[in-house]
Amino acid sequence: MNLTQKLKNSILERLALTKELASKTSIELYKDDFIIDSSELVEANSEELSNRIKSYFKNSEDDIIYTAELVGYDKYEKVQKHFEAIKKHKTDDRSYSKVNDKNDPCKYLYVGSSQRKNLATRIRNHFGLGGKTVYSMHLLYSFPKDINCKIKITLYKIDMPSQEDNAINLLELYEQELWDKYKPMFGKQSGLL
Repeated sequence: MNLTQKLKNSILERLALTKELASKTSIELYKDDFIIDSSELVEANSEELSNRIKSYFKNSEDDIIYTAELVGYDKYEKVQKHFEAIKKHKTDDRSYSKVNDKNDPCKYLYVGSSQRKNLATRIRNHFGLGGKTVYSMHLLYSFPKDINCKIKITLYKIDMPSQEDNAINLLELYEQELWDKYKPMFGKQSGLL
């Protein structure tokens, strides 16, 4: 058997295993949405916001996919352009998420995932309350101060079989599917597809 055929067989085996694992997987809403008013995105409120995030986003034993979206505002292009300017000028020396300029501006800001026990830290980073060098939205610094709306974080719990013995990352596959469906303004696609 030549190398090409060996690789094809390996891919077909991986696809069959992925199909089997995916058929045993479910996705469901994890808890009520976390909603903040954009007016809270000022540094003077950072301690209170940090405490709310710590209280709400308890680190989970589950794998989670999350979305961040705008509620009550439809000038998405303004949000995207402001974010691009902040990113370009490296405001506060932060590492800002990728701008998805191939996606049309929309209400979805971000689609991401968090493996066990990392959720609270990941969300804190997105709000600009964590490390500067972590690629995140850093909303305290990147969200336009003249926009009044709500920002909603929705969590989805992924219940899947143990994958310790194989290299298939179903969490990334589910995240990718949600990313493809919502086409968020910010953040990279998963590295799988």
